Amino acid sequence: MAVPLLPKNGSLTFTVSVTVAANTSGTISNLMVVTAPGDPQPSNNAAAVQTNSYIVVSPLVTRVTLQSDSGDYIGQGGSYSYTPANASISANATGGHLSLQVAGDQNWYADFQLPSSVTQFRSGTYGNLTRYPLQDAAVGGLSWTGEGRGCNTLQGSFTVYSATYSSGQLTSIDLSFEQHCEGGAPALHGQIRWSASDTTQPAGPVNPPPSGLWAPSAGATPATGNYVYLNSDVGDYIGAAGVHTYTLADAVINVNASGRNISVSVNGDESWSGTFQVMNSLTQSQAGYYGSLQRYPFNNPTKGGLDWSGEGRACNTLTGWFVIDNISFSNGSLDTLDLRFEQHCEGAAAALHGKIHWVASDATTPAGPVNPPPAGLWTPSAGATPAIGNYMYLVSDAGDYIGQGQINTYTPSNATLDVTSSGGTLNVNVGGWSGTFQAMNILAQLQPGYYGNLQRYPFHNPALGGLIWDGNGRGCNTLNGWFTVDSVTYTGAALTAIDLRFEQHCEGNTPALHGKLHWTSP
Repeated sequence: MAVPLLPKNGSLTFTVSVTVAANTSGTISNLMVVTAPGDPQPSNNAAAVQTNSYIVVSPLVTRVTLQSDSGDYIGQGGSYSYTPANASISANATGGHLSLQVAGDQNWYADFQLPSSVTQFRSGTYGNLTRYPLQDAAVGGLSWTGEGRGCNTLQGSFTVYSATYSSGQLTSIDLSFEQHCEGGAPALHGQIRWSASDTTQPAGPVNPPPSGLWAPSAGATPATGNYVYLNSDVGDYIGAAGVHTYTLADAVINVNASGRNISVSVNGDESWSGTFQVMNSLTQSQAGYYGSLQRYPFNNPTKGGLDWSGEGRACNTLTGWFVIDNISFSNGSLDTLDLRFEQHCEGAAAALHGKIHWVASDATTPAGPVNPPPAGLWTPSAGATPAIGNYMYLVSDAGDYIGQGQINTYTPSNATLDVTSSGGTLNVNVGGWSGTFQAMNILAQLQPGYYGNLQRYPFHNPALGGLIWDGNGRGCNTLNGWFTVDSVTYTGAALTAIDLRFEQHCEGNTPALHGKLHWTSP
């Protein structure tokens, strides 16, 4: 601008207008340079003015924003913004100490400590701060940590723009902060606006769900009855590229819904467990799509979470979604459920997909033993076993680890044969060996027939039964096999006689251990 000549010691006053967006903070600065012909001292021709501005719109809306410089260890150079719609934000003030927790896609924890001479938060800037709780009490301190990262030492400041109290309790606060880790130049900047009266809630599930989400192909799942269906991509760590279908006829399946949580367990030839958690704005699971999920229970509570693990495998981190296509309750108990999910471990492209269909009224149970047993099962050759009396006869193939290729016959004349039974379990001890033969879980006592596709007891499929024969310093890690009860007699709950044959393969190997038990109580 052009101005007239000023008299000696004269002054000029003017105003510069600036527009600042609502709910933002920033620095407003201006520089004025004055020149005049023949000025003997041009070095003093410039003057600058600077001020901080924070424009607040009432009522206060809760929001936490973070801006991390490149090289800042805590924020890793990122920008973050949280509201009650996408994160759980809680604040608590006791005297001159404010603690803040943000649980969202990331998790943060903060402490702001006033100087010991100040007992309530009020407008002002508090500088020269060090790490809470190791600060100089007379100066105050702060600390912003999270995502497994924290400063060993720090320097920083925070500015309180406004704070309100009701009956001595903090009800709202506006503040900004700056934190430098380990004396470095890169900073973490943050703005915190929190109001106890903010009632913002996360959005509910998307219903109807987006089109194009995974679903089992036609005919892949049973037409009727409860089931759990798993389909694992090549490269998926959890499912190991397998496809599995479980029903109440071949596995124990439990599905429970309590509040915001649905839990699923499968105990079959493989064992699995799953958890599906809906967002914290709901009190009960509802139909719809739940997306952008992380691993439960380390998930963003405003979105929900999931986790499917088993067979000794689990994700450290995961991303995924689930869809509740149908859900109903009767008197607060789960009545029906149809749920699909997709899970990616450790950010991998390969996925585990699953479908759960559950109706509480499904009364399907596993089948009992096959009777008469299939033809062609192993049996001792004629004359190989004693003609009378109790005995345990063992035949081990060459290469069988347990029996070491030997044939052994135990009778009361050369060994103590101890046979006990409880419910559907038979235990045998003889000659340094021990064996357990477990019927399927629907039986309270052993029944005649063939028990097949068995795994090592007690890590077996309870819907099928299990077995194990080991001893003399040797045992299987895993096994498959069968046993057949040719005859069995009980007096009440007490076993009085049994004839049983079995076949066992260690570690999936071809060589087998065979055995035949004939026992009658004394």
